[in-house]
Amino acid sequence: MDDRLLKRYREYANTEEAFAVLFVKQHLTQAKGHWIDVVNFRRYEMSPENMHFRFVVGGLYRRKIRPHYPPRSAYTINGKFDERGYYLMTRAVTWETAHTDIEQQKAKKVQPLKFEVTGVSYDRNRDNKSFFRDDAPPEIKALANNLQDRTDPLWDKAMQYVNGPEFVYEVRKAKVL
Repeated sequence: MDDRLLKRYREYANTEEAFAVLFVKQHLTQAKGHWIDVVNFRRYEMSPENMHFRFVVGGLYRRKIRPHYPPRSAYTINGKFDERGYYLMTRAVTWETAHTDIEQQKAKKVQPLKFEVTGVSYDRNRDNKSFFRDDAPPEIKALANNLQDRTDPLWDKAMQYVNGPEFVYEVRKAKVL
């Protein structure tokens, strides 16, 4: 096992660039069979989800070098296969091969297929004028007539029906330029 390679890969795997590559793999079907070289990206900073990007721009390079994975037997100890260790090593080898192949193609001035993937996050309830959700019971909806009076004991139950912001994320554009 190459511990230095695994350490470098683990550091990379927690970066926003790694999430951008996964984002492109999920949303751009033309990425299959290509290495993804992310040039520029911007995440939604307030989103708790790592895969919510405003945009990701970059290039797709055809895969020319194939990764050489270690044998599975190297990850079998006392008849028990270390699936997680083998998976991490194959991901690290693939990552290193991708970087090597991309750098070689850039040195040869190979033009990649350019891509752009954009997404948007918005509040689904933005235009909703009612204070309570539609599934609220009629006695709860009646409280909306006087929102200033919070003395009614129903307010404890009513708070679970408040129409709060509900943020939705969707990909708007995924294309190869």
